[in-house]
Amino acid sequence: MSKLGIIGLGKVGTQVLTDVQQLNLFSEIILIDDRENVASGEALDHSHAQGLTNTAHIKIRSGVYKDLADADFIVIAASEPTDINNGDRTLLARGNYSIIKNVMTQIAAVTQNACIILISNPVDSMVYIANEVAYPSNKIIGTGTALETSRLKTIIANHYQVDPKNVEAFVIGEHGTHAVPVWSKVRIHGMDLGEFEALSNSPKLDKAHITSIINQVSMDVFYQKGWTNAAISRVTIQLIQSMALNQRTIVPLTSVSSEYGLKDGAYSLPTLVDEAGIVQRYAITLDEQERQQLQEAYTYIKQTIHTARS
Repeated sequence: MSKLGIIGLGKVGTQVLTDVQQLNLFSEIILIDDRENVASGEALDHSHAQGLTNTAHIKIRSGVYKDLADADFIVIAASEPTDINNGDRTLLARGNYSIIKNVMTQIAAVTQNACIILISNPVDSMVYIANEVAYPSNKIIGTGTALETSRLKTIIANHYQVDPKNVEAFVIGEHGTHAVPVWSKVRIHGMDLGEFEALSNSPKLDKAHITSIINQVSMDVFYQKGWTNAAISRVTIQLIQSMALNQRTIVPLTSVSSEYGLKDGAYSLPTLVDEAGIVQRYAITLDEQERQQLQEAYTYIKQTIHTARS
């Protein structure tokens, strides 16, 4: 019997709850929120779908931290409210500092075994702060730049009019304005961009423009819709699925880090994960511009951590 915990039933946590049931991987899901009526209400609402033939029969209930003692995975989506007029994730740093420390302290008191998927923003800083609580660091995993990676692949695919799954690309660094597309390794089904453009007679890609809009496209969603939840939920679900099935998938994720001499930090790199958590982070070869951009991302995250503590 597999158990999942979801902490924080806002827009993102609720979307994760909706999506995760389709995996049919968990027999029990525990919901925790400071607003107990919201957690119990979401449990009740989602259980009403279980009479449908395409919905798995899962025990979904509101609970408390001790109910997570035997959890396999815990998703942390708890956060202070986002200012609907300002989508800057770093503005959440001070409020979410105490929230994440409190959540992690209560988790660590009942288990040291669950893999923790951390979504709360600013996610890189929150991963660093989560690691200040005594808990196995290989089991604290931030969704990092996995979402930027999907956005980058989609933007490139739209330019070339191909399936995004044919685009081999990824983003490292910060989940936010200092995301770093690794252009030196982008391929279209194995072909570098110059070769693909020549063979397909496609217009040249404007790398600088795409780099500048990777984060902006998320703000487009935020300011039009009021929040972002659908894509980050899918990122989370895919990560949980690959780990639960021990598929040993490489994903750009955030964890505590010291690669490239950037010590005592937390930022995204391609990361191998299995059912037990993080196996390895890859300090890939970067060109000079990418190294500089990663340094800037690292510095920015460190400043955000300092802001969170102040």
